[in-house]
Amino acid sequence: MIFTNMNDEVQNKSLAKDIQFCIEFAKKNENKILSLVHGSYDVGYNDIKMNVGKYFTKSENEKFWESHKKYLDVQIMINGTEKVAISDIQNMDVKSFDSEKDLVILKGEKAFDVVMKTGDVLVFFPNDVHKPELNVSENDNSGNIRKIVTKVVFKIEIDKMNI
Repeated sequence: MIFTNMNDEVQNKSLAKDIQFCIEFAKKNENKILSLVHGSYDVGYNDIKMNVGKYFTKSENEKFWESHKKYLDVQIMINGTEKVAISDIQNMDVKSFDSEKDLVILKGEKAFDVVMKTGDVLVFFPNDVHKPELNVSENDNSGNIRKIVTKVVFKIEIDKMNI
């Protein structure tokens, strides 16, 4: 797993070219992404797909553990804040695998949480089990636990990745 921010030029220069592309694409197209509807888009580079998500955060029991075998996830928070629970595949049991969706569903305990704020980037490799889209707090002062966020998830095919 890699955690960075779109504006961390020093760290981002050391990342694989495809990951750098995703970060730069999100930075340059932030306003356009905010205007897009929820869905999947071709970014015109190395067969990378960009999934735009606009959703309300959820409680942990509403989400499931996931991982991917064929694709890296480059998740970039465009607007909002959410918590992502993290674990390692070695500490989980596989419940199912959908090869068409490249979606592994797992069961197990989390190792830690990461809070993503606007501009933050998380890169997940196949061993990085994650449960995204979570409420940051069960008891915030507003009384409204669920928050709406806009996040993009770039899908980079591992076998085609430009290092």
